[in-house]
Amino acid sequence: MIRIAVVDDEKECLERMGGYLDRMSGYQIERFLTTSAEELLERSKEEAGFDIVFLDIEMGSMTGIEAAERISEDGRGPLIIFTTAHNQYVKEAFYVNAFQYMFKPVKFEDFRYEFERAARAVQRRNRTFEINHGHEKVLLKCSDIFYIETRDRHLVVKTADREYLYNGALKEAERQLSGYGFSKAEQGILVNLCHVRKLEPTRVELDNGETKFVSRRMYKSFLADLNVYVSRNE
Repeated sequence: MIRIAVVDDEKECLERMGGYLDRMSGYQIERFLTTSAEELLERSKEEAGFDIVFLDIEMGSMTGIEAAERISEDGRGPLIIFTTAHNQYVKEAFYVNAFQYMFKPVKFEDFRYEFERAARAVQRRNRTFEINHGHEKVLLKCSDIFYIETRDRHLVVKTADREYLYNGALKEAERQLSGYGFSKAEQGILVNLCHVRKLEPTRVELDNGETKFVSRRMYKSFLADLNVYVSRNE
């Protein structure tokens, strides 16, 4: 199930986008349509939240940019696709890490392309990775993992909130996460490419501010994996 919100204070645009969602066969969709950014924020507080939000920018008392900042404060918000008739907000959309920026009137072919691309991203985001941490099984979203590294004969999974220590083999973790945007930066570390901010020949900078060493032997393969990942998510 993909949870989708469409927010636009123009009812005609809202109904058009709702109609586009009805035409997306092959997907299980739970949708929420509203003309109010404030109502979006209230619904976003629910435990399930939204996976994708199509969000108009120019609205009444709260702009789409402001709403996007609010629902993404913890870094785990939905994928935001802005819809607007103007191009002066591209810079602001970039600062709130918008998934895409679409110009009105939105055509169905453009909507379908971006929807399917976002749906694939949601599937990757919702993929889980199971570990035995202490005496309990823990399910972690792959998108929440910054890296997995070998440390003192154990593996450490780093997320935004904490580190999880568990017994395992990095090779097995690499096998399980194959196809979900992870790549080896050196022999003892597996990096989530979605969190890469900058890559240099000897190090990779992540979006949590950490830097990790990249071995000379693995730099080319890591760069190739990163380029493939970026091209698939453009």
